[in-house]
Amino acid sequence: MTGGLWRDNSATQAQQRLVFRGQKARRKPITQADVLLEMFRKAREAGKAVELPEIMRAGIAQFTARIFELRERGFQIENEMERRDGQMKSRYWLRFDPEQDGAR
Repeated sequence: MTGGLWRDNSATQAQQRLVFRGQKARRKPITQADVLLEMFRKAREAGKAVELPEIMRAGIAQFTARIFELRERGFQIENEMERRDGQMKSRYWLRFDPEQDGAR
């Protein structure tokens, strides 16, 4: 799938500060998919998943479209759902990162 209304949605300054604080400026604009990817990478480094409420607090528009973008780029992202306390809980794990783990 190429193009599309929601592809490459720019990240707000607040979203960029959430995960890129103190890092060098990048040449290309930071997208919401970039912010989400950085959230996944930090969680994976800590041996954790990214919980859906964290994604919602970051204000990622159409987060399922952002995950789809990342999957198209070769990232393996697993969604885990669990019923707890009468509510459905959703979390996301970054299982494979083609930019850091190498080719498969």
